[in-house]
Amino acid sequence: MTQPVKGTRPDTLKSIVRADQRSTIGLNTNDLPFMGEDVWNCYEFSWLGDKSCPRAAMLRVVVPCDSEHMVESKSLKLYLNSFAQTRFANEDEIIERLKADVSKICGAPVDIFLMNIDRENLSGELTGNCLDDLAVCIETFQPDAMLLRPKKAAGSESVYTHVFRSACPVTGQPDHATIVISYGGGAIQRESLLAYLVSYREYAGFHEQVVERIYRDLMSVGSFSSLSVEGHFLRRGGIDINPLRSTHPRSRPFARVSRQ
Repeated sequence: MTQPVKGTRPDTLKSIVRADQRSTIGLNTNDLPFMGEDVWNCYEFSWLGDKSCPRAAMLRVVVPCDSEHMVESKSLKLYLNSFAQTRFANEDEIIERLKADVSKICGAPVDIFLMNIDRENLSGELTGNCLDDLAVCIETFQPDAMLLRPKKAAGSESVYTHVFRSACPVTGQPDHATIVISYGGGAIQRESLLAYLVSYREYAGFHEQVVERIYRDLMSVGSFSSLSVEGHFLRRGGIDINPLRSTHPRSRPFARVSRQ
């Protein structure tokens, strides 16, 4: 018997209030010290074409950081799964549906991109210096801004670490990430920065909140003229989340690290 073609399920989408998350780390959502976006890469996205032949693409969702809500990741997974047995005439129809539903749950317009798996380069390269081989003694595994040590000589640099780890506040499961930090007009002692980032190892927080806390602590210690913090979190449930918080709009192409 032929199975009926199903429809999408926007009712599965659940929101998280950004203001509630920010208040726990002392940020006023009506007076944010940064701009930025959350980039969601969804690797398990498929739908039925006009002749019911399945199609697949990588889906990228870009949510502005000043949206009223974040979307809860498991609910987005369930919502996207509902496209698998839904027929669409073309990709424009899919993008229109996604934009309408996700923008509504976030309370702000979002950008949607369908990326061809065969033709597009889905990765990128990091620039800067890796902190991971520095000799540091780690004793603290909850975020501690007191670990950060500013340097007197102002400068600019980009650094990153692959050993970042925090925990999901809902499930308690580990969230691994590459954290990229670029700054100008100040300087942070690199060993202290690595120790600070490792101190998140047992901290429970949403990806977006984690990156915002790092940004807040760095800005309070370094008084930088420019600062950006970008988190490339590894995928869970076929989705990776990449928050960016910065003093300036994104000035370089989005980089997707190879292990994502």
